[in-house]
Amino acid sequence: MRARVARLVATFASAVAVALAGACAPQATPQDRCAEVKRQLVTCVGNVADRLDCSQMTDTDIDRLSAATTSTSCALLEDALPIDGDPQSATCRLMNVGCIGSVTPAPTRGATKYPIVLVNGIDSSPLFRYSDRIVRMMKDVGGHKVFLATLPAYETPQTRAPLLLQRILDVRRQTGAAKVNLVCHSLGGLDCRYLVSPAGLVADTGVDAASSVASITTVATAHRGTRVADVLLDLTPDGDRGKIVNDFASLVGDWFSDKALREDAHLRDAIRALTTSQAASFNAEIVDAASVYYQSWAGYSRPLGQSTPEHDARLRELCAPVDKEDGDGLPGFGTADYMALPLVPFADVIGKEDPRTTMPNDGLTGVASTRWGKFRGCVPADHMEQLGQRSIPDVNVRTGFDVARFYANVAGDLRARGF
Repeated sequence: MRARVARLVATFASAVAVALAGACAPQATPQDRCAEVKRQLVTCVGNVADRLDCSQMTDTDIDRLSAATTSTSCALLEDALPIDGDPQSATCRLMNVGCIGSVTPAPTRGATKYPIVLVNGIDSSPLFRYSDRIVRMMKDVGGHKVFLATLPAYETPQTRAPLLLQRILDVRRQTGAAKVNLVCHSLGGLDCRYLVSPAGLVADTGVDAASSVASITTVATAHRGTRVADVLLDLTPDGDRGKIVNDFASLVGDWFSDKALREDAHLRDAIRALTTSQAASFNAEIVDAASVYYQSWAGYSRPLGQSTPEHDARLRELCAPVDKEDGDGLPGFGTADYMALPLVPFADVIGKEDPRTTMPNDGLTGVASTRWGKFRGCVPADHMEQLGQRSIPDVNVRTGFDVARFYANVAGDLRARGF
């Protein structure tokens, strides 16, 4: 702790010295200063920094990022620089400057009737797993029994659902519970629906999994597919498909490539499950289980936090919950979240889903695609921040959103509903 405090003091002192020295030197233009900051960032953290748009950065943003890059080592930057490139997040983490309080209510303590099982999405790499802080908040603050179901990456719901059932039965044996609550992110939501549907796993195996599930909460699940999957499988004309495939490879790992997409049947089938055409077929066949409570949430974000009145008007329309008792479906809406830089290329792809304006999305899923069952609204978090696996402060410095509190509150709401 002493070493960390000393490092932060030295960092702050160095930043002040840099600022004083700059006051006596000829003033470069904001564009020149931003370009220099980007060059330093690329040296430290790689080409992801190239996606920073200097035209969208304020003088204050440049000042903060310049101070951080000049006064810290590359090793420290790699640890502290947020993946969304937000300078305020960096200075909050490095110097405790620019941090804000949470607008997400503190969770109340009281366990759900049934244990909670968190189900991962299409990728199981560290960036796409529920963070330890989410699990701790749900357990230690909320008092809930929480378990992880880490399903194999890039497999179909038909393949993953039997494995999810085994995990549920394990949890039931450990806890003595008759059922579980499933909280499912991204593709995991399709796994959870297939698991309990009378036309899903029970039709395949004769095993009634619905009797083991009290509720299904989906977060950012592409119930109606995503154009990202359409483009990856070359189902939708796109002028720069090759770049999109390469960007997706950078996001999920070097093993993913256009060749793998053509030759790996498992990978191709998993992506196909998220296409808009396959989603329509899935929804027509995989009907809901009458005994299970379904609800859903969406996420939204914007590259560099830049939005438009047209986008926000569409966002308010799409985020309206099923019940008026849930408010406007946009808790804490204000300044837009800075989208994770690796997701930025896909935001434009998804944005084309809406002919009226840019489709509000979280970088991989459009808000309109996420509504299923009792739709509860939208949270200001991109597809990666929804899992807490980003180098940003616990409380988002632009929105005040706390993802760990969000999940603990979802659990608290399930408890209030008798689950």
